[in-house]
Amino acid sequence: MKKGVIHIFATTGISLVLLAIIATLYSAEFLCVKTVFQVFLVNVVAHLILLLMYKIEIKYFAVEVAVEIVLTVALSLLFGAIFNWYISTPLFVLVLMSIAIYMISIILNILHMKREADEINKLIQNIKKE
Repeated sequence: MKKGVIHIFATTGISLVLLAIIATLYSAEFLCVKTVFQVFLVNVVAHLILLLMYKIEIKYFAVEVAVEIVLTVALSLLFGAIFNWYISTPLFVLVLMSIAIYMISIILNILHMKREADEINKLIQNIKKE
């Protein structure tokens, strides 16, 4: 549970930083506070959907990643329509942001797992030495 909450906040942070970068490129001068909560809600729902997806066994890793990306993009597009994001953000930008956020999250997750594996290997080495 704690790890899931951390992932939600991390993904929200990544989303907001990317959104700020893109807004700056489009010469935006401010980011509405309600957008922060909207992005947070999208990330909560996305993580809940991904949690449910992890319970489904998909045989091929590439298919699993493709389904996760499609679900993430579809969710962003759905919430984009609900929250009227298309007024200020073009459709292709929203799609690219969704894919970028997914990829950055995966990279960070891999780095975290690598660090955990290294720690476990060090513990095993210490046990072998004793």
